[in-house]
Amino acid sequence: MERWDDLPIFLAAFREGSCARAGTRIGVNQSTVSRRIAALESALGVRLFDRTPEGLVPTAAAEEIVPRAELFEATAAELVDAVEGLDTSSSGVVRIASPFLIASELLAPALPEFLAERPGLRVELIAGDALVDLTRREADLALRFVRPDRGDLIVRRVGTLRFDVFGTKSYLDAHRGESPAELAWLDWDSGQAQLPDAAWLRAELPGVEPVLRTNSLAVRLRATCAGLGVAVFARSLATQHPELQALNGLSPMPEIPVWLVGHRALRDLPRIKTVWAFLEEVTSEFR
Repeated sequence: MERWDDLPIFLAAFREGSCARAGTRIGVNQSTVSRRIAALESALGVRLFDRTPEGLVPTAAAEEIVPRAELFEATAAELVDAVEGLDTSSSGVVRIASPFLIASELLAPALPEFLAERPGLRVELIAGDALVDLTRREADLALRFVRPDRGDLIVRRVGTLRFDVFGTKSYLDAHRGESPAELAWLDWDSGQAQLPDAAWLRAELPGVEPVLRTNSLAVRLRATCAGLGVAVFARSLATQHPELQALNGLSPMPEIPVWLVGHRALRDLPRIKTVWAFLEEVTSEFR
């Protein structure tokens, strides 16, 4: 087979189900994906996808090829890892994936001092709650609330995220003596309803209708600090805002483990070791 370079495009199209999403995933335009898939089909002499208004539908031939293409992908990644393993420099780029909470409230404030002492090191910080795939090199290191269960990864639990209900001292003083159900609550919107803090609120106070729902942690935090009401926050976040204090007398809050994850083949690279140690230090308050 002569079109080895088309296999990553084929796999992206298979996984995403459309040329447009595949192009976004691998950083090329939609027409390039369509053209390269057509060329691959021509070289193989088989149709790999049925083109429909809803997107690409894999044929039986595509299903047959996928395991072999993924084996090729994994082998290529191992080759890259082996070459990078020869690197003895602490300089270069390290890509970190992290939930918004940790990225904005812990990593971002700590990065200036850390990078100032390491002028050759650069960081790409991927902030979000979606899980990146380290085995496909979507990041070098990751902080996660979910322990990965596959891949040749090194995983360490670096702490536990603990929660309480917080409001401003002035708000809590003004509503002293009221039951929790009588307070104004701020919560996640329906898109984050599965998060432990949102689930706790529904279980603890099923009849409460929050005065504010939002998909933004920063918005909820700012509104709480402004005195709008009370909300569930990680202690490590709320304690950075002296105007907030905990509301006592409620049932136990959720606890979420925090995992530090890295690809085993990259673990001994100097720049990876340096950033790994930094992430352990930054998350030490979770312990």
